[in-house]
Amino acid sequence: MIHRAALITACLLVLAAAPASAFDLNLAVGADFNGDFDIGNISLSSDTGFLLGLEIAFKIPVVELGAGVEYGFPRDAKAVDVEAKYLNFYGIGRMFFGPAYIAARLGYSDYSVNRTDGGGFGGGASWGLGGGVELFGKLKFELLFNNLGGDLSYQSWTIRALYTF
Repeated sequence: MIHRAALITACLLVLAAAPASAFDLNLAVGADFNGDFDIGNISLSSDTGFLLGLEIAFKIPVVELGAGVEYGFPRDAKAVDVEAKYLNFYGIGRMFFGPAYIAARLGYSDYSVNRTDGGGFGGGASWGLGGGVELFGKLKFELLFNNLGGDLSYQSWTIRALYTF
């Protein structure tokens, strides 16, 4: 509960920090690949999964700051009958070097796993690091390494395309 309160506070600060006309709305679509689920000492490879996200961001010279939400569609773990999906709430920062940029995000992820024993997994902190390129001021392509923590952790490489409205 404390993680969610901190996230909501951070989102409110981002919203209050810039005038409404300065905000960009980014629609993100992408794919997670080379993903691994870690449950204690057990590590399971996952199938490629797809994601859909929405970000609100504003630019100050050389830097873009924002907050977002991302839904990871269900993906199967190899060798066992488990299917997992996630909801990730995060803050993101991008530092631009011309059209190229480095990106970092920090947030909270929550899991939903189909398990026959009725057990559940708690969410936890998430982070991502990577970079990308912005084209025409409207389109971004980025590559991120993500770590979604909690009782069940998930690591993956993500390729995303973002369209700015």
